Amino acid sequence: DIEEAATEERVMDHHLAGSLNIPAEIVRLSLRVRRCALPFYATNATIVLLITNDISAKNIILDFLAITLISEADNALGVLFLWTRQRDLMEMTAKEAHDSEEFQDSRVAFIWARVQGLFCVVILLIVLANIDRWVTDCGYLHLLLIYVALISFMIVVVGQSVYRGCVKTHNETTCMGILSAMIEFFRNWLAYSLSGLFVILFFFYLNGDQRAGGRLFTDLISSLSCLLIVIGIETCKRKCCTRSQE
Repeated sequence: DIEEAATEERVMDHHLAGSLNIPAEIVRLSLRVRRCALPFYATNATIVLLITNDISAKNIILDFLAITLISEADNALGVLFLWTRQRDLMEMTAKEAHDSEEFQDSRVAFIWARVQGLFCVVILLIVLANIDRWVTDCGYLHLLLIYVALISFMIVVVGQSVYRGCVKTHNETTCMGILSAMIEFFRNWLAYSLSGLFVILFFFYLNGDQRAGGRLFTDLISSLSCLLIVIGIETCKRKCCTRSQE
């Protein structure tokens, strides 16, 4: 799922290069959630299932199928709701992007997806090995899971931003590389904040959880702040790009 989201975003960037498209930015945020946030949420779900359920072959298989069903739901819905002509158009668009110069070196995306998947496994093993020492009251298990997801997400996001700032593409200047790294960082934070906001809304309106209601305003402010920062940095980057071309 990480590799699929990264590939879909690269295809979108290829066809929308140099343009500002609000629907495309919304799609980009959903892809960032799939790529950066959902793997760690799935890791947390696996931790809870391994702790609360009896370890048996039947439970492991059923839990694995449940997580796989949720992670592959978008592909299944695409097959159900998209016509054959639309699917053919998507495949043609993806093939055109893959044949471009930007996709000639795909090793970085391939390796990064594997490293992030391995990182999720390492986090899972570390938490399971120390769960008795870190959690002495079951009521605090959700706090541990929040910290695990947040710290893991921070490590991945900082790593991606540093890599984006160090590796220059398409004759970028140093200033544009730094701005691109900052955009990468705050876009990922915006995606994480929005995903957390949806989770809080779910718990607050469906379960009436007052603790979730207390965090609602904080996550909303965080999302709006990240959005404004991304818009500001993107504007500065476009001005720098225009000046360098002149």
